[in-house]
Amino acid sequence: MKRNQVELREWQYQVDQDNLGETRGWFQPEWDKSGWLKVEAPQPRDYYEKAFWSYEGIGWYAAEVTTDLVDLNSLQKIVFNSVSGHARVWINGTYLGEHYGTYLPFEFWITPYLEQNGKNEIVMRVDNRHREEWLPGGPVVEWVQYGGILQKVTIDSIGFQHVSSLQIRTAMGEADKAVVICEMEIANRTDTSLEGIVQLELPEEKQTIISEHAVQCGPNESTIVQFEIEVSNAELWSLESPYLYTLGVKLTSGQMILDEVSQRFGIRTIESVGNQILLNGKPIMIKGFNRYDEYAEYGPNVPESVIREDLLKIKSTGANLVRVHYPQAPVHLDIMDEIGLLFMEEVPLNWWLSEGADRTFIPEVVDLAEKALEEMIRRDWNHPCVIAWSMCNESGTNSEDGDASVRRLMRRAKELDPSRLVTFVTIGSKGHDAFEEADLVCINLYYGLFHQKLALEISELEELVRKPTEKHLKETAEEYPGKPVVLTEFGTHGILGLKGNTRFSETYQAAYLEQVWTAVIHSGVQGGVVWCWADYYHRRSFIGDGEVMWNSPYGPYGVVTIDRQEKEGFDTVSRLFKLENHKEVLQK
Repeated sequence: MKRNQVELREWQYQVDQDNLGETRGWFQPEWDKSGWLKVEAPQPRDYYEKAFWSYEGIGWYAAEVTTDLVDLNSLQKIVFNSVSGHARVWINGTYLGEHYGTYLPFEFWITPYLEQNGKNEIVMRVDNRHREEWLPGGPVVEWVQYGGILQKVTIDSIGFQHVSSLQIRTAMGEADKAVVICEMEIANRTDTSLEGIVQLELPEEKQTIISEHAVQCGPNESTIVQFEIEVSNAELWSLESPYLYTLGVKLTSGQMILDEVSQRFGIRTIESVGNQILLNGKPIMIKGFNRYDEYAEYGPNVPESVIREDLLKIKSTGANLVRVHYPQAPVHLDIMDEIGLLFMEEVPLNWWLSEGADRTFIPEVVDLAEKALEEMIRRDWNHPCVIAWSMCNESGTNSEDGDASVRRLMRRAKELDPSRLVTFVTIGSKGHDAFEEADLVCINLYYGLFHQKLALEISELEELVRKPTEKHLKETAEEYPGKPVVLTEFGTHGILGLKGNTRFSETYQAAYLEQVWTAVIHSGVQGGVVWCWADYYHRRSFIGDGEVMWNSPYGPYGVVTIDRQEKEGFDTVSRLFKLENHKEVLQK
């Protein structure tokens, strides 16, 4: 059976500031929704009307599954790719379930509840208020919590016997040979046993590799099967040549095709050996940007063409990596696969058990973080751009509970995916003993801004920024002599159009970035990641104190603005990232 996917774009929306909807039965089909606001998804709720900008609270969605979409001869499910906050879902008044967290997909089977000849209605309650028992877990959230349906919602139709998951691993052998390991789950949702054939088809430049394997699956069961394909003269995925293969999988029984899927992947290795990071066995130095997924006029729901242009602009600077604080839409990863950018993807656990703060440990936060980790790895497993899973950012991993929690998360990540690096990110490194189990030591440093004395003018940057940064990085490398160290955040404000010697000017920001990069090169660590690529909006309750930070809901930390106008820092970082062997920096 051929798979089918239809997007649900037309929805109705109702705000529920007073939390009345569930007790009054708004999820019931007979509830009058004629007065609800007509909206199109995906789109951040913040853009429906100006009144909704930065609104955090409860809202309800309703959409009709029209009769032409109902196919009782197939299995049908509704897939939500990203919904902001805690979602509870009903169909025709029947409760389907819930999901916590904004950035990852969730789904429900709806076949048993569909009416062939009647009206079918999906209703969803969404709550994106911040709670410390939910992710990101801390008392303060920096980035805007855009509300509503942020990525597409689809009705997916598949056969009752199908391939329910496909994960691909690769390993290098001798003489440019590679082994492609395909692990898949076969589902049989019928009352009879499945006796079938799985056919794998892998096109190469000169030939197509085809292999067939018998599979069996009992009635109403699932089974995990694993097959290997050997590839001679394998083309490796690399930064310079991001070669992608496409594996085709066909499940048949007799002459009947039950299911067909395809999956892109790349053949590459990533490992940490001593204090080096090796891509395909060769050392690389990380040169990257931290990046939020929002863009002026679009929020986080950005057209693919604009995302591609943005990521190509990042690569044009000489950067080789993007780091994020939360999983981003798969289109970002698809493009990074294609253009050759590395990706460090992070569980949205941020400023949790803040370092040095006496805060109550909430075990449920770690449970949600582990679930998000599992969903993230499951979704993004097959992307060669992903080289590292990060467990959290700037959290209290120097406490007993924090240490145990981050070790638990890293071990789970290694269980699910031993082929990639695992890490977590801290302010400094002292007391974060779980780095013993990490593949990378990742620290954020903001000397001259948040650490020690504030550097007010460019003339103070060498003494207050470069020297203490270099000293801190060298001490961290000495503390972990057998591990790579990466400076995963450094940067400062820079406001477009402001020039001059003092803080907040483009000129000051560019000089600050150059001083820190000089410290990175002199310290001998394995690279740095600028905070950040583009300006962004702060969450409405996150405003600086006006002395150190920036007393505004806008974060002007980017080397480009939120609509991607270049600042002086863009040219400075581009020059630094492109220096051959960084000899010019080392000579300073």
